[in-house]
Amino acid sequence: MTFFRRPLPWLVLGAVLTSACPGRHTRGNTPLFTLEDPRGDDHGDGDLRYPLREDMAPGSLDLLSLAAYPAPGGTVFTATLARPIAKPEAARTVDLTGETQAQRARFGFYTFNVDLYVDTDGVEGSGRTDTLPGRFLTLAPGSAWEKMILLTPRPYQARDTLRGLWKHEARQERQRQQGPLGEAVLREVDAEVERELEARVFIPTRVRVNGPTVEFFVPEEFLGGMAQPGWGYAAAVTGASLETKVDVPALFGGTPRAQGLMVLPIGTGDSRERFGGGRLGDPGQSPVVDLLVPEGVTQEQLLGINAPPWPAVVPLR
Repeated sequence: MTFFRRPLPWLVLGAVLTSACPGRHTRGNTPLFTLEDPRGDDHGDGDLRYPLREDMAPGSLDLLSLAAYPAPGGTVFTATLARPIAKPEAARTVDLTGETQAQRARFGFYTFNVDLYVDTDGVEGSGRTDTLPGRFLTLAPGSAWEKMILLTPRPYQARDTLRGLWKHEARQERQRQQGPLGEAVLREVDAEVERELEARVFIPTRVRVNGPTVEFFVPEEFLGGMAQPGWGYAAAVTGASLETKVDVPALFGGTPRAQGLMVLPIGTGDSRERFGGGRLGDPGQSPVVDLLVPEGVTQEQLLGINAPPWPAVVPLR
């Protein structure tokens, strides 16, 4: 969600919406636009393999379509996958505290994230070309994004983690430019990051899961109206990590370990804890499973070695 310190009327904390849910605005309605993606390309750069888990079989993270529908007060996006979405289990504990999978992932899904980067003006250099931590992708200059929507099973934890990672990066950059930083400068840097997060990043909490489709609501206050078919859209699907790890060095003022934002990594060999098919000696290999790409480029090119920048898709073209 956007980074307000108090809940807004269109946010429901800690639960999936059952009333005024997104689904009633998509049945039978004409979409603002629909973007389709090939079936069976949920293999990253071509070599990525799913973790050795029954709840993440091939097809589980295969994005088939992304659509946007008009809704009162904003836009409902729908992402449809190739298989029914795995639901969190109330009987499965996830840590020594006894917290269950359903308690940790309270929004009806837990195996994936969907990143949606939106270029609202089409002006080269007017937005950001970086992606969320751990994606290891760079958008093309002509697809720089002004708005970013992150659909993730743990939206509040994702917000806090992203804030911390961006603050660390911003402090490092300011220190590189100016040298040692006093408290007043640190407060200034942190305030700039807070404004950037509030203006640019939205993490939905109005979510509905139905079979292979997940619907999520984005308010017009964030996008400046409904989503437009003339904007550029870049969508990526990653495996979701539900773990909350304490970074001991960072707690004592040290440099935090390189980490992704709620994302399962990729590595060599096969494992339950990560994707297989990783390249030896390539710590920056992207763990993205499926990527929305325009005509003329391939997902495998954009996720492979010496990958070019990632262009967004403009539905009207």
